[in-house]
Amino acid sequence: MLKHETRALVRPVRPSDLPYFVRGFAQLSAESRHLRFFSQASELSPKQLKFMTEPDHRQHEAWGALDLKGPEPTGIGVARYVALPERPGVAEVALTIIDAYQNHGAGTLLHACLHLTASRHGIHTFYYDVLWENSKFLRYLRSIGARVTGSEANVASLELPVYAAPRDVPQNDGTSVRFARLLHDVMTATPVDA
Repeated sequence: MLKHETRALVRPVRPSDLPYFVRGFAQLSAESRHLRFFSQASELSPKQLKFMTEPDHRQHEAWGALDLKGPEPTGIGVARYVALPERPGVAEVALTIIDAYQNHGAGTLLHACLHLTASRHGIHTFYYDVLWENSKFLRYLRSIGARVTGSEANVASLELPVYAAPRDVPQNDGTSVRFARLLHDVMTATPVDA
């Protein structure tokens, strides 16, 4: 259950999720597209959609969330990592949450799912490129232990340890405590086939 009593199904992304990606991208505001994709493209290309919906669930993992209220599920967002071949054990991370569901906790929940999967597949470090103007996301990452490792133009590069257990998360503030609690919940959840 997310904030505002939103019931969400959280599971790995699969090819049949393509329609959620198309509809979800159309629901992103210009600002959200800019902050996530560093552009304001109006649609995703067939190549991008194939990449986003066909992870191998090892070197490329993606978790999605669906809102189950209503007659049809609605896409909430997705979090993914892609292993960097030139840096063994390191994967680049990206999160996208539909505007209507931002600040409901979905991004943090999906991020926790990525940590669980990555820790099981030999990934020890997450890498992020984030626009400096995306101050909210930068604060969140720093709160849970990320550090800035570089900066180029308007983009900050950050690295974060992959947390294999809630006890590994630094207890810096309320944000990091909530993340550790979500990581615990993800690790102890009972999987459902949906």
